[in-house]
Amino acid sequence: MSTARRSEAEILAEADEIAAWFENLDPSQVEQGPVSEYLLRRAARARAQCEREVESAVRKARSDGATWCRIGEILGLDEQEARETYGLVEAH
Repeated sequence: MSTARRSEAEILAEADEIAAWFENLDPSQVEQGPVSEYLLRRAARARAQCEREVESAVRKARSDGATWCRIGEILGLDEQEARETYGLVEAH
């Protein structure tokens, strides 16, 4: 996912898509469940998004010459954990 800023037109277009989705929503088709499950799904999506951002930042840091030791320090990992966890994202 890109971290580039979106234009006002892009933001408004997405808002229009969301509004259209709500306008066409059939309440009988909406998944019902406990609020706790909704919150858990939302947290899982947020965690996945954060992980994508960390992976992107690791790729950038490595391309800028950061060592695995330094990346590990920043992420609270040792050098080996950092390399094992994020070494494959470097190739993408």
